[in-house]
Amino acid sequence: MARLDGIRERRHQPFFDTLTRGIGISTVSNLTALFGNANVGQRDLTNLQVAGVLASDQTYVIKVLRSSLWFQGLNDTEFGTYGALPDISANVTSTNSRAEDLYMLMAYGAYFTLIVGDKPMFNSPLWYVPAGGGPSGFTTENSRHVITNGVASHEAILKLGKDIHVPARQNFSVSIEFFPFRRLGAGQGGVIAADLSPLDYLNQFDGAKSVQFFVDGVQTRDVQ
Repeated sequence: MARLDGIRERRHQPFFDTLTRGIGISTVSNLTALFGNANVGQRDLTNLQVAGVLASDQTYVIKVLRSSLWFQGLNDTEFGTYGALPDISANVTSTNSRAEDLYMLMAYGAYFTLIVGDKPMFNSPLWYVPAGGGPSGFTTENSRHVITNGVASHEAILKLGKDIHVPARQNFSVSIEFFPFRRLGAGQGGVIAADLSPLDYLNQFDGAKSVQFFVDGVQTRDVQ
């Protein structure tokens, strides 16, 4: 369809990219840069059409930042053979207890930096940018949990104190950095074997996992 010269439209549209999404042991690296080349064209992982920039001279005003965390243990008979479904629980060890621990390790052990052009614009741990949505509630089912990153309400999101403008053809990215919980001393029973690494626990968790980051705001684009 032809573009209408000189006419632009504004719409609310979040953009997201994915640090990891799937099941099994992963290979996430420290200082992974999101909104780059890695996931473009995979619609389950990102909705960017062009790596690092908005397409077709679009501009953007970032008003909200969000991070979505989801972990589910698969070492459970509920993920065994069911009808025509295969048994995916046989060779995994991660339980929902480990999944619950991973929520906290990610929230307090992973930090992000939003970069526009070559300038860092915002930096904080992931707990500071709740998702503001997702399944929520309580369950008495054995070994089940319902956890979200923050309260599942759009009232509980990070609304930026000042909008961040992304002009046309301006690159942007989000860098994710992991910091271990370092040993401060020995444990009550002796020497602790190693620092506690959120990144290692994320990668070794062989259940279902999804870590995504969203920039949320107002997009300006041509009318077609």
